Parts: sequence; structure tokens; C-alpha cells
Amino acid sequence: MELNPSDIPDTRLIGYTCPHIPIEILSSTGCKPYCLLHGDYALMQQGTRYARIDACPLVRANIAYVIENKSKFAALVGTTGCDMSRRMFDILGEHTRIPVYLMHMPRTDNRQIFSNEIDWLVKQLEYLSGEKITERLVREIESWETVRRIMRELDAKRMSRPTTLLTSDFHTAAQYYYKGEVNIPTTFSEKPSSKPRVYLIGSEVSYESGDFLRLLEDDLSIVGDFVCGLSRFLNISISEKNLSGIKEAYYNQPPCIYRRPNRVFYDHVAGQIKKRICDGIIGFTLDYCDSYEFELKKMEERFRLPLLRIRTDYSFQKISQLKTRITAFGEMLAP
Repeated sequence: MELNPSDIPDTRLIGYTCPHIPIEILSSTGCKPYCLLHGDYALMQQGTRYARIDACPLVRANIAYVIENKSKFAALVGTTGCDMSRRMFDILGEHTRIPVYLMHMPRTDNRQIFSNEIDWLVKQLEYLSGEKITERLVREIESWETVRRIMRELDAKRMSRPTTLLTSDFHTAAQYYYKGEVNIPTTFSEKPSSKPRVYLIGSEVSYESGDFLRLLEDDLSIVGDFVCGLSRFLNISISEKNLSGIKEAYYNQPPCIYRRPNRVFYDHVAGQIKKRICDGIIGFTLDYCDSYEFELKKMEERFRLPLLRIRTDYSFQKISQLKTRITAFGEMLAP
């Protein structure tokens, strides 16, 4: 059921990275919005030809994927939120002829900067595509709002007690959203689980992370998350079907830890942990993703729940050791 790159129709792609980049604007160009979430180990190895070995694993894999598939991409859109991600666009600009657009993401609460950057992006993409983006926004907003509504229904099954939907299955459906497909799968086997309930937080979950999620779910129920690659887009709800409505919805979604002060991030996660009745937290971080590593101690103090730290480069080479740690964590959380 997973969507493979070979399954993507001939429509060209606009690659993007950040959940604050409105996919409705990207799809209004006639292209498919395609989130760069690759974590294949072979791609990471290829990526070392262009980025240092100590660069983010996700960045290295995405660089290799885009260069390998450059004919599929009409443009790339990124933000200045993560320094390594920004560097990725510099590298892709050097090694491909794909147009690259970087939005400045304010590090503080500054709605006007974000609004100005969205206006700039619209102008750039209209010039690139020859399409009047604002004339197509209503249709695109309605289409993606429908997808998000369906995904919220799936998320409600994850959140139920006992949970009836595996997060690995939710991840399969979410891949369609992130790869620009509106016809997402909605039918999955429902097996109520009373395993300890955990909240997943941290670095990006890649397209190839299904096996990792299933490994966690051997002993745990992942009932919620705040990671790119899973459910962050569920917090986007566009009530006013125009550019102003898009700006409002995308800016008001819970921000990353990068925005300072990050009280809103912590308040949102605390509320979700309470709402989903979680017993523990999985702190998932990629190698060299120091921002989340620095925050994990603070998270333990704020949320006051057991936290299992998992740091990886997506290769999961020490799988037996990881399995032992996960099983022990599940046993500790069990009543």
C-alpha cells in the first residue's frame, strides 16, 4: 500500500521541507507538493559526495534523491528554520538547475515577516509557472482540507482508548499527503491494543521509517506525535478560503522548537500528552540534530513522564540492542 517514487504520475514536483510552507500554494502551480523526507541508507551514503559525513542523515539522503531525480522537480522551496536544511538548498542549487526558493522563517513571534514571505513566494511561483495562483486557491484549499479531515479521523483511532490504529498504518496514509496525493488509503485492520501508550517527539520520520515504527509497536502503542513526517499537518485548518486564510492557518499551527520563546510548543505537547493519556515519551533524534538533543532534558522536567531516547542515522544497525531497550521501556510502563 505504500507509495513508491515510481508510482508518482508524470506531473512535476515542487520539493519542500517545512510544515510552514503552504502546500495549497505549491499545488496551485499545477505541480505536486512533495515533502523531502527521504532516509534511505543507500541515499545517505550517496549524499556524502555532496555534504560532509557529519551532516544530517535526512539532508544527505534528500540531496542524493533530488539529484538522482532532478528531472522530476520543477522547483524546490525551503525555509531558514534549520541551518543544515538551509545548507541543503545551497548544495542543490550548486549541483542542479532546479529553481530554489528560500523563505525566511522568523525565529521569534513575528506574523508580519511570515506574511511578507508568503506574498514573495506566491509572486516567485506565479512567475515560474505562468499560473495565477490566487485564482486556483479555493479549489486547492478544499481539496487539501478534505484530506486533512480524513487524516484526523484516522488519528482519532490512534488516540482512542484502547487505540485501534497502528501509527505505522497512519504513517502509510500520511506518505500520500506528503507526496502530493489526495487519494489516500483509509482502510486498515483495526486491532485494539492495550500496550503502554507513548507520545513520539523529535526529528523527522522518513518515508522509509515504517519498520522502525513497527518495531516500537511490538511493545508500545504510539497514540500521538509531534514529528515531521507524521501528523503535524493535522493542526492546519483553513477557515477562510483565500491567501489570508492560508497565512493565518499555517502561522498559527504549533511551532517548532526553533521559534523562541518556545512556550507554545511545550504547551501544545503537554496538552496532547494529557489528552491522549500517555504513559511515556519516545524522544527520537537524528545524528547531529542537536536542537532536539538539547531540549530532551527540559522535556523530561516539563512533562514528568518516563522518556526513552533513541538516536539514529536511520540505518538502525544495532537493531537487537534497540529492541531490548524498547522492550524494557514497555515493561517499565506496564501497570
